[in-house]
Amino acid sequence: MIGCGVKDFAPQKPNAFTIGKLSDLTVYSRKTKEIMVGLNYQEMIFNYLGSKKDYIERMNVSADNAIEVANPMSENYQFVRPSIIPSLLRAEAQSANAIFPHKIFEIGKVAYICPEENTGTRTRQALGFVTAASNANFNSAASEVSSLLYYLDHEYKVVETSDPRFIPGRQAGIMVNGKQVGIFGELHPQVLENWSIQVPCIAGELDLEELM
Repeated sequence: MIGCGVKDFAPQKPNAFTIGKLSDLTVYSRKTKEIMVGLNYQEMIFNYLGSKKDYIERMNVSADNAIEVANPMSENYQFVRPSIIPSLLRAEAQSANAIFPHKIFEIGKVAYICPEENTGTRTRQALGFVTAASNANFNSAASEVSSLLYYLDHEYKVVETSDPRFIPGRQAGIMVNGKQVGIFGELHPQVLENWSIQVPCIAGELDLEELM
């Protein structure tokens, strides 16, 4: 068009009329953000790529379900994040001089290997949160999850889990309509030591698309 000259093309009116609007997931995510802010959390935004050290080794988890980037420019961008919690802990590790408690969250994408999908991977919209405080414990995490799901109008149950990121017996899976949609609990001391975090932390993560 530029080569021929724009003036040589006769203008035409569009023959289709559409109205743009926010997707249902965006609306749901914004509602969730408002609730988290109401619970005194501060929103964070992070990159979706990171290192094996941050996403795998420091979290005491296996790399079996993690998506690795082929030929990465840097090992700092070697993996697609399978969880939001490592991103939040990276921020917390740099915030030791700020006044406690620290309450931060992010709503964003996570991705992991899923053989059930045609592509072999699954990308989901998730909520992750971390609280760092001297009195942070399982009960406070359970209270905040209860408040969040109440305002999202969900009934839920909790089940025992054995996630290596959390202290055994101080963690729980969140069940909605018979499916596990998330997890919360007290972060394992080894995980905190890996991040050089000196105060107790609670954390949680929920699959917002599953909640919808």
